[in-house]
Amino acid sequence: MPINYTFLHNGSAPHLTHTYEGLLSSTDSLNASGQILGLLNVAISNPQITIHEVGQILRLDVVLSARIIRIANTAFYFKTTRSCNTIEEALQRVGLREISRLIATATMQGRAPANLRAYRITGEQFNKSVRFNALVCQLIAAEAKLDANLAYLSGLMRPLGILVLNQWSAQHYTDVDKLAWDNVGSLLKWEESTFGLNHLAVSGFITREWGLPASVSDSLEKTTAPFSAMKDFPLSLVLQTAEALAEINRTTFQDRPNATSLNKDSLDALGIKPIKLIEISREALRQSQKIAA
Repeated sequence: MPINYTFLHNGSAPHLTHTYEGLLSSTDSLNASGQILGLLNVAISNPQITIHEVGQILRLDVVLSARIIRIANTAFYFKTTRSCNTIEEALQRVGLREISRLIATATMQGRAPANLRAYRITGEQFNKSVRFNALVCQLIAAEAKLDANLAYLSGLMRPLGILVLNQWSAQHYTDVDKLAWDNVGSLLKWEESTFGLNHLAVSGFITREWGLPASVSDSLEKTTAPFSAMKDFPLSLVLQTAEALAEINRTTFQDRPNATSLNKDSLDALGIKPIKLIEISREALRQSQKIAA
């Protein structure tokens, strides 16, 4: 059943009642890759899956398949004198688990416009934040002995709602460039005041629609909950900690504060000492710069 939300049009137009489904339909450029990512996550969880069957899934998106082949021929993976020319050869070279990670990254990276007008940030700033959040989540999860791949995916998908809300606002607001000037406080409060819901709720819904693991969608939706409601969702604790580290390292998705600080209960539940976060932040920044280069 669609959930309705009211979105204000800066006083220049009547209130607009919108649905999650409407938001999803406004992101056609993301949906194809997202749905393939969902299919791929289901496929590679089957130990009997073959490279040919995975290749058939990837061929649903010709552009994505070509990009995977190009990546497999880069210096990072290209250790032989022979280049690969088919998606099956690329899969053999890169590996199934790494392919899932690459597609998730490709779904988010490079999708941001030059400027996210509603959020008053550049695409470069957005991509930097995406990389840092995903890498920090992966490193925190590894330290906490959680599934680092799922944590990376959760961190990567966190700002999906920002892309969606930015694109939707450009289509429906007359003064989209003025939205970010509204001084409401934290990013989530500003989104809720402006759009009627925040990017985490949108990210949770869309990842569920794409068929990504339920733990990813659940963790996104629970990240803003009190610790008592979040303690049974360790990936939410990872996301919350990553968000706090992003603010400390000035790699947030917007200049306004995100109203999240390091939570001792969360760190204790994850089994991570605060001093370890310094090392994790440095490593995430190092890897992020390497990816960007």
